[in-house]
Amino acid sequence: MEIIRPRIRLYAGIFRADGKLLVKRREKDESYFGDWSLPGGGIEKEFVDKSLDERIIAQELARKLMKETGIDIAHYIQPMPALYPAILPVNDWAFAIIIGVVDEFPYKGIFKYVSPVELLELAQESTRNRLVGGEGKRMHRMCLRMLASRDSPNYDYRKEAGEMLQEIQRRW
Repeated sequence: MEIIRPRIRLYAGIFRADGKLLVKRREKDESYFGDWSLPGGGIEKEFVDKSLDERIIAQELARKLMKETGIDIAHYIQPMPALYPAILPVNDWAFAIIIGVVDEFPYKGIFKYVSPVELLELAQESTRNRLVGGEGKRMHRMCLRMLASRDSPNYDYRKEAGEMLQEIQRRW
């Protein structure tokens, strides 16, 4: 019996108090250089086999965020974080994890906070300045799920993002 070894990616849903979601610009050493995404990325190879343990998931996400943003999220993550999956058919699994409102501002890399409308504008931009994949694709849907979740601090953004997700489901 063959064991599936998926590529696993973890992304953080970090909000500002006004409800805008943190996105980062991908650097030269990353795929999709210049495009925007949630902060996070792939689990290191040596941890993939252990990645079904939620503690490893939390540790890996905290390590990635510290490296990419300088933000220490270790004390924000719940012992059993809620995972919002987005799986591609090529064994490429991505999970968005809501961290919540974080008072610290990233000091590494290029970042901005976006509303659902600003996120849509990013998704419609041209390559090297758009949300990874573009409108309706996996990263766009994960960001909208973060903004539409009950943990999102802005009710208007929750409603707007939820409507956008429904529209994507109708069109795609």
